[in-house]
Amino acid sequence: MMKVQRRRLPWVLMALGALMALGALVMLLLTPKLLQYTAIAPEPGEKGENLVALIEPAQKLGQDLKDSLSWTALDGVCKSATLSAGTASQEVNLIAMDEGWLEVYPRFLIRGRHIGESELSQGARVVVLDDELAFQLFGTELPEDATVTLGSAKYRVVGTVRHAGSQLGGRGVGDVLAYDAYIPLRAAIADNVGISTLTLSAVPLGGAGASSLFLESAVQWMPDGQLIDLSKEAMRGMMLPRFLLLVVGLYVMVGLFKRMTLLAERWFGGYMQALKQSYFTALIPKLLGIIGLTLLGYAALIGLTYLLMLFSSQPLYVFTEWVPENIVEWSSISRVFWNLTAEAGRLVRIGSRELRVVEFWSGVERWGLILALLGAALLPKARRSKAA
Repeated sequence: MMKVQRRRLPWVLMALGALMALGALVMLLLTPKLLQYTAIAPEPGEKGENLVALIEPAQKLGQDLKDSLSWTALDGVCKSATLSAGTASQEVNLIAMDEGWLEVYPRFLIRGRHIGESELSQGARVVVLDDELAFQLFGTELPEDATVTLGSAKYRVVGTVRHAGSQLGGRGVGDVLAYDAYIPLRAAIADNVGISTLTLSAVPLGGAGASSLFLESAVQWMPDGQLIDLSKEAMRGMMLPRFLLLVVGLYVMVGLFKRMTLLAERWFGGYMQALKQSYFTALIPKLLGIIGLTLLGYAALIGLTYLLMLFSSQPLYVFTEWVPENIVEWSSISRVFWNLTAEAGRLVRIGSRELRVVEFWSGVERWGLILALLGAALLPKARRSKAA
């Protein structure tokens, strides 16, 4: 029995690893193309004037970069706020959003309506709750005049949405708390809600340099923030399978070139044998056909090799910080190395829910590939055991 289990172990590891890696790869490919600039919120001031002063410049930034960005939005997060209704209360992740936020982060509406743009601009005391949070506070029936208390202020409930953590609506990766609530940013500032981080988000139009332009403007808006390019982070998470594909692809291409060479030699050998029995002029069509097929075969293989190398070199166009200005100058190479080392060794890295999701699936993919490779490494030993 133990021998049977040992023989099956490599296959189990390979199947489990492949399933994990494939599932994680799909989730990484679904990562939204989104730029985020997250920073620790400054002290609000006596009446929140320090936070209010950041709203208009953030909106102007979106207007200035409209040729590179389709939407921009600002939000503040209070990672632990208490909402109460009657005798019930719940600790929630409070998202204070500004105009245009729902265009960048759409939420699936279940009941009621979303907060309107005029309510966001005026700082109205309205709130949208997770549907499960509404159930915890009000039960199965949400009253039309439902209100919740946040600190000393009352907010009118205008709708409920599916929780953003997962597609099924429940708590997901990156969620510290089980429930979310959404209010206007100006209302949160006016009511002195403890906003811990501010995030300026943008949807790039796809042109080159959108990330750099966004970062440059965001740093001027508020220094000491952290740029998060979700597409870039997703590609970072897929570097291991990309490398494995390059290695396997080159191995396969070498084998195909060898087969193509053997096939061409066989064709020309047959032609030379036929030439002994027929005139050269009679075999010209056959010779042209052999030459054409040979050239076509090599052209196809060269094209596939080019596509493989193009696919493998794509990260160099995304992670431009990896490429030295002068690849033969040691000081330039050393500068890139120490810049990357300093970035990796930062004591504090401000993140976002979306970044944590990408990091989670990157880890699942990495461990899936490790399990699959471990199973492949154990397979020869299992076959020898079976033969014995």
